[in-house]
Amino acid sequence: MLNSFTRAGKLKRWLARPDCPPFLKACKAAFDKAFGQEREQDTWQNDDVALRARHRFDNVFFSRASTHVGNSLILYYPDGDYGATPLPGSIEYIVVTKNKGVVYAVRRQLPAPSGSLDPFRFYPHFLAKTYSTTLSTDLQIIYPEWVISHYARWKLDKDRAVILTLSRVSPPFYLYFEKLAHLVCRIKY
Repeated sequence: MLNSFTRAGKLKRWLARPDCPPFLKACKAAFDKAFGQEREQDTWQNDDVALRARHRFDNVFFSRASTHVGNSLILYYPDGDYGATPLPGSIEYIVVTKNKGVVYAVRRQLPAPSGSLDPFRFYPHFLAKTYSTTLSTDLQIIYPEWVISHYARWKLDKDRAVILTLSRVSPPFYLYFEKLAHLVCRIKY
């Protein structure tokens, strides 16, 4: 591991030299774009807000869809209602304000077309569900605190997509303990 770290340091130093060949500098720009930089550069739209390509929250990276589709797919609580069923959506914009507040402008994944059957409904512990392949045209403002996790999206056919939750802790686990807590609170001593 130390050897890899040393080689990476030497490569970074070499790329920063003024006599570095132009094609290698182009590679450096591609690497910076793909893997991010230490400090995110804001694109200020006016004096109040800026747009970002990426955002790190709770050691998880989120991106707008035009930067990295996989990191833009999120499950979130609508309007911050933690009692509601989480909705899947795609981050269209990451907006930063002057006071360093961050919000995501999200397009919600539309429900599956009417009349289509969800083959995953028989498997409650497999956190997959079918939705439409299209996203809503409306943008919703989502705070990073409302996001549960990323999700994977696989196109099943021209009208349907499979949405698979990539949560570190499964919702049925939460639901089980939530029901258990309500049961314990109802017992009279």
